[in-house]
Amino acid sequence: MKEDLKHGRISPDMIRFALCAFMVFSVIMVGIAYSTAAVNDLLIGWKNLSIFWKTVFKLEALLFIFQLILITFVKGKSNWSQILLNVSYVIYAYKMAIDPFVMVSMFALDAGEYEVYGPFILLIILLGFILHVYLIRRYFLKMAEEQLGSKQKTKEKNNRSNVFYKLIPIFFLLSSMTGYIIRNDLLLDGDLIFIIGIVEFVIGAYCVIRFPSFRVNPPTEKNRSMH
Repeated sequence: MKEDLKHGRISPDMIRFALCAFMVFSVIMVGIAYSTAAVNDLLIGWKNLSIFWKTVFKLEALLFIFQLILITFVKGKSNWSQILLNVSYVIYAYKMAIDPFVMVSMFALDAGEYEVYGPFILLIILLGFILHVYLIRRYFLKMAEEQLGSKQKTKEKNNRSNVFYKLIPIFFLLSSMTGYIIRNDLLLDGDLIFIIGIVEFVIGAYCVIRFPSFRVNPPTEKNRSMH
């Protein structure tokens, strides 16, 4: 992970390239959705959209502007810019996953069938979220087991662990549901690969924020000894 953050798939240069790809994809999805909603007033029409959908499109526009600023001006050569890029990577990966549903929702509204397809769209998003939480939880548990295998727990870690393990019943429910989803192929292989990919983005952002040694300009041995 440390090598990938500095020179690999989630290095600053690769993140900027990925943000460009994300933007192209999202522009296509949101552009089609907006044209479906606003261009032909005889079908939906901007004035007939609910406040919720108008807010969604305005938020999309703001995110596009910020994404363009990130791609153009943030190079990732400093620690703060690397953190900003990694966090943005996670946010825009989620956005790219949601944008096709915005387009499909506009198609459903245009056809007058949103009441039929809307619940299914929300269900797919919910199932994807559940699977995503499960994969992140599994990764962190694996990291925790590796850490605890090399050194003993401290009292502070015990306290944090006690808080975490109170959430185990919830995670057990999520694990059971996602296990059912995977066994019954309720998600396509491509969707599963993308969800796993975002897990890597989340872990990368966590490592950059939590551990200074993972950053592009890690603290020197002298600074470490002073601390």
